[in-house]
Amino acid sequence: MKNKNSGEFNRFSFGPMLTMLICFGKIVLFSQNHFHGEIAMNDRLTVPFDLHFNANPKPLLMIHNGNETISMRFIKRKKDTLYFEFPEIAGQLVFHGTTHRGYWLNLNKIAPKYYPFQFYLPLDQKNPRLDLTLDTQPSNYSGKYRVRFNEGASSFNAVGEFEQAGSQVTGTFRTATGDYRYLSGGVVNDTLILSCFDGVHAFRFEAKKLAVDSIEGVFYSGATYRATWQAVVDTNASLTSPFGLSYPIDATHPLVLKVKTMKGKNRTLSDNDFRGHPTVIQIMGTWCPNCLDETRYFVTLKQQPEFEDVRFILVAFENGMTDKDRLKRLKRYTQKIELNYPAFLGGEATTKQAGTVFNALNGVFAFPTTLFLTKQGIIKQVHVGFDGPGTGNHFEELKRDFEELLRQLVQE
Repeated sequence: MKNKNSGEFNRFSFGPMLTMLICFGKIVLFSQNHFHGEIAMNDRLTVPFDLHFNANPKPLLMIHNGNETISMRFIKRKKDTLYFEFPEIAGQLVFHGTTHRGYWLNLNKIAPKYYPFQFYLPLDQKNPRLDLTLDTQPSNYSGKYRVRFNEGASSFNAVGEFEQAGSQVTGTFRTATGDYRYLSGGVVNDTLILSCFDGVHAFRFEAKKLAVDSIEGVFYSGATYRATWQAVVDTNASLTSPFGLSYPIDATHPLVLKVKTMKGKNRTLSDNDFRGHPTVIQIMGTWCPNCLDETRYFVTLKQQPEFEDVRFILVAFENGMTDKDRLKRLKRYTQKIELNYPAFLGGEATTKQAGTVFNALNGVFAFPTTLFLTKQGIIKQVHVGFDGPGTGNHFEELKRDFEELLRQLVQE
């Protein structure tokens, strides 16, 4: 899925801003509790989330998005400032140990981006995630929806699936190129508010009911992206097959890929590199949370004896001014996730560049895109996008489909 976050925070103006925030904000002196957190994407928009923080004996920070918990890695304490990094995604949360104000450093763009960040204890009766009072008799937003997102002159389809317990709502949107991962929130003044913050995604959704079976709302992502959306309850809502969007132009033509090794050397992967074993090739980026979900799955799959004969290859398309910078990002990612199969650099983080490297396909339209090759090195299937664990049963169905396909390729 394409990342829609954008915008920039100037770290050199952060000092005066921090002083102003402290003067007008709340100062929290508790060492551990369930906190409300928020990222200021611009002067009008915040993305809310909830977290747990423990200052002593060793600082502990955990971000929550519904059923997802992200355990941040403590890096260092410098005077009164604490530094945490995301476990795999490139980025940090940096904040004052007492005031709990600081910034989110997003390292997934070409240049670093800084956004103001704070967390505090919400008042009694307020929902920790939203820092708002949820409705006591909420409208019901649960169900499966047929969704249409509108981005100016363009639009795209999605499927929304939400579960509601009282006034609290969790769920996700699935699209043809990936899912919006774990969304969580609730109903406030008859308005549905959902959010996700995972170190790359900074999403906020708002919606109201038009009728019993329909809703409309706004989707905010990053500092500048805004789209409207409409949804209608539809238990049969579905997406086009992820196996049909990208395909080999000539199924009999051998695959040839010009890439760079982790040491920066030019390398051509060709017929001899793909023969003898079933092969899975990931087209991905370290900046892509859906790609991260897929990589975690493949790392686990690679460890299973049933699939020990399957060859996995990762080809990354990265942000950065130079290939040296892109390789640095890729190396850090492979170390943090403990990747157990080969990784190569394909170039800059665009579908155009990916399509140039994988020119045997009709095109690369999203990250991740995954190729399944026979023992003869022939492309058997191409899968676009990834239904990650935030999609629940759809993730289990995807795993069953992938593993059944791999069993067929092993037995051929």
